[in-house]
Amino acid sequence: MDPNIFLERVRKELEKYAPIPDDEWDKTDRTAFTPVRYEKGEHFLRIGDVPDKMGFIWSGLFRIFCITEQGDERIMAFRGENRFLSAFSPFLESQPSWYGIQALEPSILLCFDLQQYQRLMAGHPCWCQISRKYVENLFIEKERRERDFLTENAETRYLNFLREYPGLEDRAPQYQIASYLGITPVALSRIRKALRNKNQIS
Repeated sequence: MDPNIFLERVRKELEKYAPIPDDEWDKTDRTAFTPVRYEKGEHFLRIGDVPDKMGFIWSGLFRIFCITEQGDERIMAFRGENRFLSAFSPFLESQPSWYGIQALEPSILLCFDLQQYQRLMAGHPCWCQISRKYVENLFIEKERRERDFLTENAETRYLNFLREYPGLEDRAPQYQIASYLGITPVALSRIRKALRNKNQIS
């Protein structure tokens, strides 16, 4: 696929945060952006690796996960189309990542080097504004998830999940959705049955 098609879609998403002047966009090094296919189960980032790239999801679905001391996996987030994939804190600290990012279905990413990201930040102010707005949104998302765990019951957390990730209940394995919600698959099955009985889900 023509990389320019990818890049125009990336620009559209970036400009939700701040406008990018045409002359600034035209200066962007197109060769730094590479379309990459990931098969189901393939890792964008493995636990223990130092991140060196970011990605824009053209199509597909990824999970962000960690592993507890007991060896259990915990789902931190899901990322689908038109979202960015990154591991900012391990990159900024030049440390091995304590979480992994893995494709849940065949996916296509537009990948670019994190050093390219840093070069953009040193250029036109629009890039810093975009980065700040993006990080603010991630913070809001993280705080909302923490609030749900601290103040809501499992049924409400599931309803919030359906609103936050529309259609994902049919794409991600139920046991991984249960992990994201902090409950067992059996508990999730009971919640879904109760909600169907109340006609709150189909």
